[in-house]
Amino acid sequence: MLNREHMEMYAPVLRQYGLQPFRVDHYGKVKKVYTNVGTFALKEITNVQEMAAIQQSYIFCGQQSVPLYLTRQGLPFAAHGRHYYLMPWVSSAERKEIREHVRSFFRDLAHLHQKSLKPLDVYEEEIKNYYENKKSEWERQRSFLQSYVEKCENAWYMSPFQLQCCTYFHETMQAYSFAETELEQWYAKIKETKKWRIAWIHGKARLSHYIVLENRHRYFFSWERAGWNSPLFDVIMALRHHMRTFPPIGDEWVEGVEEYEKALSLSEEERFFFFSHLAQPHFLYRYVYEYATNRQHEKSEREYVSELQRRYFTMKNIEHVIMHLVRRKEEEEAKSTPDETLPRSG
Repeated sequence: MLNREHMEMYAPVLRQYGLQPFRVDHYGKVKKVYTNVGTFALKEITNVQEMAAIQQSYIFCGQQSVPLYLTRQGLPFAAHGRHYYLMPWVSSAERKEIREHVRSFFRDLAHLHQKSLKPLDVYEEEIKNYYENKKSEWERQRSFLQSYVEKCENAWYMSPFQLQCCTYFHETMQAYSFAETELEQWYAKIKETKKWRIAWIHGKARLSHYIVLENRHRYFFSWERAGWNSPLFDVIMALRHHMRTFPPIGDEWVEGVEEYEKALSLSEEERFFFFSHLAQPHFLYRYVYEYATNRQHEKSEREYVSELQRRYFTMKNIEHVIMHLVRRKEEEEAKSTPDETLPRSG
């Protein structure tokens, strides 16, 4: 009965593609549609911004995107109350090696960014405003955490969440300190160069939006958040998403970033920007802020503690990646620096 309702709901949309469904399965926003001529993925679009992002993405990145079917009228989207787009239903090849899959993801992400990469001249006023706003934002976050921890330590009894928050406080402040130092170096460097690079980025790059087919073709999909920005934001968001796991993490993430740099090398100012924005633990701050100011009563104390711990582990995993990248960069620079030690006389 439910599947019949689904078919009746989506049949007017699918008729615009000349398709006749006999089964529709739900996978969140994506519908797996079985039809008279094959299996397809139908996805709903929430707003016009998403529609524009998808359309522009196929202009810039069509060869690296899962193919998009046109309606009988030659349109990329079908309208029936809401808007939809249609793709083939693709299944990934069996993953035998996670390390190579991660490396491939970052390589292809770099190639994706290269297609639309363009330099920009930036004005000193723009640079100053961004720097001061970001610095002020992080200072406010640190100040809040500082005052909250002091309040917790002065209480007669700390809740389990507050105890964990105090336990993580010193390392959280170290992460902010590192991020601010890197931001300072970015600011000093970009004031000299006044150069920056942007590209058409995916906006939600992650392994679940990347697929390798049996024929070895590799595609990105789910372009709803695409737009012009520094390509570093795709790398940062991918790492943040995949660092939400229990440590230790594998070396494939460090290797993945290195693969990205082999295909699209970073300037000195871009590397400072990358490390500063990756390191800053705003995701941990936001959760402490929620607990302290707007606690959701449907969440138990145990759930809050568990999520805080996950965010702490995310911060530590990110620290692991950054420290490995910094160390490897220092080793490379040491190898490339000529030995200026004078030879001893016999």
